[in-house]
Amino acid sequence: MGYYIDLSRITLNEFKKKLKSTDLLPSQQIIKEDIDDKFQVLQSQNIENMHQLQQALKNKGNVNEFSNLTGLSVDYLTILRREVNSYHPRPRKIKDFTCLSSETRNKLENMGIKTTPQLYAKVSDKTGQDALKKELDIGNEEVLFLAKLCDVSRLRYVNPNFACLLINSDYDTVEKIKNAEFNELYQELIRANETNKYYKGRINLKDMKFLVNETINHSLDIKY
Repeated sequence: MGYYIDLSRITLNEFKKKLKSTDLLPSQQIIKEDIDDKFQVLQSQNIENMHQLQQALKNKGNVNEFSNLTGLSVDYLTILRREVNSYHPRPRKIKDFTCLSSETRNKLENMGIKTTPQLYAKVSDKTGQDALKKELDIGNEEVLFLAKLCDVSRLRYVNPNFACLLINSDYDTVEKIKNAEFNELYQELIRANETNKYYKGRINLKDMKFLVNETINHSLDIKY
């Protein structure tokens, strides 16, 4: 399915169920208030999946129009819009991945590959991987490293430093994270981070549970 989640495959009811089970920030709690009634209003506007919701709330003007049409507050729709858009995180810049050598980063830059979606398109299958090995003059191990880097970077809130930590742990692909028990994932990342300190932030158990749940709708396209 590609780098990003296909939002048209996630129904509005599935999205609502996910929101109900997610620990949201205090500033996001408005999303859960009267959620059944509010989502019924969304459905009354023929919105059946997350892609349609994203399009309906595409910009501030759309939000204001939708608010006038439905009676849902601008504040609620604005925060809901941000939550929907977070499922398509901004592309990560290759230059920010410190676990890659400067030589590899420069080679990719010279090829015009500056972001993770651009790199993903090159490494998602064996043919692309073989071509990239020749272009970069690298071995199989390094091209798989690049593929894994793109893979885990698709997950929400995984920044370059955390991606570097993941691919230097036992959970270096989305598939492995999907099959992980979050307590074991937590212990492994603490261990992997002790030596090289890839990630400077706090690693906590609740975030690992969130990370495992985030893999549910992601495709497993990359062939290793």
